[in-house]
Amino acid sequence: MILLLFTLLAGTAFSKESKHEGGDLLLGIGEGFTPNILLIFSDTIPKENYAIAFDFGLNVDFYVSKWLSVNSGIFLRPGVYLLLDNEVTSFSDWAKSPISLSIPIMAHMNIPVVDFLYFGAGIAVNFPIISMWESELRGVDSKGGPFLGIPLDFGFDFISAGKGGSRLFFRVTPEIHRGGKTLVLLGLMWQIYNFKLK
Repeated sequence: MILLLFTLLAGTAFSKESKHEGGDLLLGIGEGFTPNILLIFSDTIPKENYAIAFDFGLNVDFYVSKWLSVNSGIFLRPGVYLLLDNEVTSFSDWAKSPISLSIPIMAHMNIPVVDFLYFGAGIAVNFPIISMWESELRGVDSKGGPFLGIPLDFGFDFISAGKGGSRLFFRVTPEIHRGGKTLVLLGLMWQIYNFKLK
């Protein structure tokens, strides 16, 4: 009985008309807000690494099939990174505040049958281009060097079949910075509107 039910569900999943088709090309504008969750819930601030970042930019999606897409884009990413692992005397001694160009390369999938559910993963290379403030200490780089992010997404695809639309999803992003410092940011990404180009 369970095998029969599974077979019926699988057949329904792959015969259902999808909101996307292979060859679809979308161009979207979006924004995001991803703080380090510990910064919000800590009563005291222990020596740890904390961060808060925003994303603004363009994303491009190409659907390889009805369910699977590959994505990239370019985002402006202002962020503040608090590296509390040494004795500090002022805020600017231990805070990095880069405005980075972020280039993600990702794959996403709309879940068959419930194709409004959307999840994916990838890698993002972040290139700091300027610092929002300069450190008062010599030798402290408040911009920082290039760093990697590993975004993991799960959320909702509100795009209509044959048309454009928005997406809203939760994003968990482990980030790896120079010196082996790792932070995990958790927040929301909102693709305000995706235009169907093809």
